Amino acid sequence: MAIAATTAHSTLIPPLDMLEHVIDFDVKDLEDSTLFGNHMIYTVPSKLRKMDEEAFTPQFISIGPIHFGKKELNEMQQLKYMYFKFFWARILNEEVITIMKLYKGFLESHVKRIRECYAHKFPAETNNKKFVEIVLLDAVFIVEHLLREREYIHQYMLTNYVRKGIQRDLLLLENQLPLYVLEELYNYAKASASRDLPCYEFRELTHHYFESLGLYAEYSESDYKAVHFLDFVWRSCAPDKKFLHKELYAKHAILQVNASKLYEGGVSFKCVDDRCLIDVTFGTMRPFNGNLLCLGCLPSSCLENFKALLMLPPLKVDNATVTVLKNLMAYEQNHYPDKPFIIGYVSLWCSLVHTKEDVELLVEKECIIREQVSDKEVVNLVKELSKHVISSKTCYHQVITELTLHTKSGWKKAMGTVRRVYFRDTWRGSSTIVGIFVLIFTVVSFYRNIHALVSKEN
Repeated sequence: MAIAATTAHSTLIPPLDMLEHVIDFDVKDLEDSTLFGNHMIYTVPSKLRKMDEEAFTPQFISIGPIHFGKKELNEMQQLKYMYFKFFWARILNEEVITIMKLYKGFLESHVKRIRECYAHKFPAETNNKKFVEIVLLDAVFIVEHLLREREYIHQYMLTNYVRKGIQRDLLLLENQLPLYVLEELYNYAKASASRDLPCYEFRELTHHYFESLGLYAEYSESDYKAVHFLDFVWRSCAPDKKFLHKELYAKHAILQVNASKLYEGGVSFKCVDDRCLIDVTFGTMRPFNGNLLCLGCLPSSCLENFKALLMLPPLKVDNATVTVLKNLMAYEQNHYPDKPFIIGYVSLWCSLVHTKEDVELLVEKECIIREQVSDKEVVNLVKELSKHVISSKTCYHQVITELTLHTKSGWKKAMGTVRRVYFRDTWRGSSTIVGIFVLIFTVVSFYRNIHALVSKEN
């Protein structure tokens, strides 16, 4: 059956020389095309790039062959040469030349495989020799940079601003090296180091370096399958394997109400920092099913079950995070179109945040962490992200459906209003309950007094 299917499929594809007469193009271009293959490092589509050129272009340092040779990045080449010297100084003197030749030989023997990682057509001058030189210098720079960051060596030649800029550039879609190339170099260094290196695997070193981004909480087995830094962060955002199953993804749905409207409808927001970034859940306790929302503000922890809780891991919102999310979405569209959990996650946040009031509410609930940006700037950053959301699937279909049904319930809206006005916080809720008891006591006392007067007259 498989052979028949393959044969049938092949008959549908006309010969290249026939295509040349139908469409105006050079057959050689198609034969050398990078449209097919085991690619993992992609070029950002021109339409997507036009939306935000800066988000996909390295600002400090080029890594790999795609952005190599750009004049605006030449200044950082000197830093690469310095790190090249620092790195080889870690190796025992008598082994430096041997290790250097071994690693260069490794790159030369894998050059075809490395080139195939890129869905990019390189200019003729980027021959195999030049390609190996680029990869060698950049690989040494990355490993030395990660080692110095892990060893907490205060780099007098780098300001904190530049270090953050390099970290950002190392997560751009077009600015990647295959991870196995870096691991091979790191393993050579560990085996022949003249001084102790951290006793970590390279992927643990990578996790430590990108941990400050705040996009993931833990190191998982999934990270071992990562193919480059951006893929490493993508996998780290969802260490739970359920997000990697295609069955989870249903038809794309959009939440039609923002955070403020949800809050008015009785939905409470809770920050949960013990789960992965994209693990967003919504639920109410059965059998109450959100019908006694006003009791949820009272201090007893068991009464929290009366709330309709939308539980969100904290999202750090700044320019660097937004840039990384844009590159993750672009990567997801190319490499994981059937598992677009980052796109679904961003789409959900774009629905929640429309106004400054939404940001104020989510900051108050600690669901948004903003550093050096105002509420208005957060709104604008989220709006920028919304332009990059292109997907027909989401892993939040159930969450969105349940939230929509909740906000359409008239009773739950009424209970939400009661909670917002009379049970907004513990003090107001306690005062309301005391007031209710005083009212009941007053009514009962009044009734008893009237009853006593009537009885006395009779």
